[in-house]
Amino acid sequence: MDTTGFLAGLNRDWQERFVAEKRVLSFGQYLKLFEDAPEQLGRSSAQYLKGVLDFHGTRAVSTPGGELLRYSLFDIPFEEGRERLIGQEDVQGQFYRILSNFAQEGRASRLVLLHGPNGSAKTSFIQCLARAMVDYSGAKDGAVYAFNWVFPKSSYLGKRVGFDAGGDLPPDQETYAFLEESNIAARVPAELRDHPLFLIPKADRRGFLDKLSEGDRLPDGFRFSDHLALGDLGPVSRRIFETLLASYGGNLARVLAHVQVERVYFSRRYRRGLVTVEPQMHVDAAIRQVTMDESYGNLPAVLRHVPMFELSGDLVDAHRGMLEFSDMLKRPMDTFKYLLGTCESGSISVTGAILYLDLIFVGTTNDKYLAAFTKTPDFPSFKGRMELVRVPYIRSYTVEKGIYDMQVTDAVAGKHIAPHSTALVALWAILTRLRRCDPAVYPEPIRAAVEALTPIQKADLYAHGTPPAGVKPDVARELCQSVDFMLAESRGAADYEGSVGASPREAKGALLSAAHTDRYECLHPVQVFDELEALLEQRSLYEFLQMAPAGDYHNQAELLEAVRERYAQWVDTELKRAMGLVTDADFERLLQKYAIHASAFLKKERVMDPVTRQLVPPDEDFMKELEDRFQGADDRDRARQDFLGRVASHSLDNPGIEREFRLIFPDLFDKLKSAYYEENKKEIAHSIRQVLDQLDGTAQEAAAKSEAAAVILGLKEEFGYCDHCIGPALTFLSKRLVD
Repeated sequence: MDTTGFLAGLNRDWQERFVAEKRVLSFGQYLKLFEDAPEQLGRSSAQYLKGVLDFHGTRAVSTPGGELLRYSLFDIPFEEGRERLIGQEDVQGQFYRILSNFAQEGRASRLVLLHGPNGSAKTSFIQCLARAMVDYSGAKDGAVYAFNWVFPKSSYLGKRVGFDAGGDLPPDQETYAFLEESNIAARVPAELRDHPLFLIPKADRRGFLDKLSEGDRLPDGFRFSDHLALGDLGPVSRRIFETLLASYGGNLARVLAHVQVERVYFSRRYRRGLVTVEPQMHVDAAIRQVTMDESYGNLPAVLRHVPMFELSGDLVDAHRGMLEFSDMLKRPMDTFKYLLGTCESGSISVTGAILYLDLIFVGTTNDKYLAAFTKTPDFPSFKGRMELVRVPYIRSYTVEKGIYDMQVTDAVAGKHIAPHSTALVALWAILTRLRRCDPAVYPEPIRAAVEALTPIQKADLYAHGTPPAGVKPDVARELCQSVDFMLAESRGAADYEGSVGASPREAKGALLSAAHTDRYECLHPVQVFDELEALLEQRSLYEFLQMAPAGDYHNQAELLEAVRERYAQWVDTELKRAMGLVTDADFERLLQKYAIHASAFLKKERVMDPVTRQLVPPDEDFMKELEDRFQGADDRDRARQDFLGRVASHSLDNPGIEREFRLIFPDLFDKLKSAYYEENKKEIAHSIRQVLDQLDGTAQEAAAKSEAAAVILGLKEEFGYCDHCIGPALTFLSKRLVD
């Protein structure tokens, strides 16, 4: 490798990038930049964070309760989706609306407090925002600027130095913004990363902003924040400004010649605009006088008498960005009383100086701490300065599965993850969180169906919008339409659905424990069940295990049994497909075919043969065979008319919706499945034995080997099994069939 050439190319690339990103500007250049894009450079912290969300756009997410808007920022596209936020679209929408309100109000006047049970992704939500702010601050649209005071060495005073080569400034304007480091005697950063526009006196600044607001130069709904219009320089910068202005006889151009505008990049690691305050930390802002070092000693004589102070603290570091209070209510309330005034006024007083702040205050807390806080005398004062956003547990196991798929990969587990391992843990976690519906708040036609809902049926409604088998089509339809109401039913209660249950951390722990066992070569569902059994024995450690059962709800043993049964159903379906037997989709097609042939029979029409593409008479043998399985009626004409009548009625009641015979005829569907299963029960058990013998190497007959190999290949190619996880899955299924 040519390291010399590599370094030369690297140097060239970074120089070009430095210029392209406009990292250092004179004040005149910056003002021109601001004039060209005031809606970008004039944003407050709330407007900026709203811009981060807008920058990545949105996408629609379909759920059984309707379409939700998801902000793509939370998919972390800039880091290839690493540690993205799963679900919580409702929380995203609430947070965006709060930011929009702040933008319209002119500043972030309240603290946004995310509350919910442990492990509901409150911290992950804020971390995604912070990571997106870091990324966005490096983009062209996300540029943020502050400034430094620059003073040249005495040998250069009186000379024309650092002229703007771009022509943005008048030819007689001098600036020290571009001095070589060797020619700089002292550089004093604006201690609060002040907005460069604060260098324009307030009255003139207001007129400048009003001018930019005329006509249609600004986007609809955009307004300059109160902080930008009314804020002021930090105490040190204000003293430097006034001293220089007096020294130069009111010549503002000469004062601004000492200004070097510098681009700021947010950073969580270095606490630039993004700060997290842990429970044990004290939040404040402080000011202290600094000892004159060599740099300050090189200041012009006129400034050496000006007291120099250093500002510090979380508020200072987070200024123009976001300050997070992690587990906020674990600290005494006296720690936060200063927030009452700071949120309301946007400023804080420290040792005789007033700091004008522009930042988003966010916090997280557990529901229990919040409930205790609401009972304190201070709560009414705080409530008016807070926006409460509830972050419940996820209640769709298809969404929850995404958490474990992301966090527990083959690499993390150290072995292959058998099919359904993460889905089953997700299903179990969801079942522990669900609560019985109150049938009294539902319409009379579905009240009985709502009351009869089991936890697994409710979980299927939330995940897929699938109603329970056996309910009438009109009831099934209204149940599906009630999912959104069902999700919100207990929202106002202290023990709302999603406030208690197994957290993702506990479910993930069960997965990792299953991975670390030597019993199986894979992370296998059978071992996961053992880990969940062990977890259920630790009743004193988990609140959700201490809840009194309400029927099947909160009955932990029954819930785990329901998960086992669902796993057996999944493996059974996959085995049948690998064997080439009929599946649910095939039953759906059988009933579809029956509807076509029955309609043609009654109308005395022909049907299209799918093979020959010729019109042929309806297949009466096919219809009779199916009718013998589910009808048992002597009057076949009448039975066919009733069948088609129910199909027509369903189509009229559900215009534009694809018909599903499983929902129209749940009773017939179940009869078909049961009859077919009984006919093939011995064949399925025989196939299981053949596959297990093949895996053990004990198969003898060539035909049996061939059949077993075909089933194994189907399970591997279509469903993701490996040689090690097929055996335990089929053994589990075999035992369930016997039982």
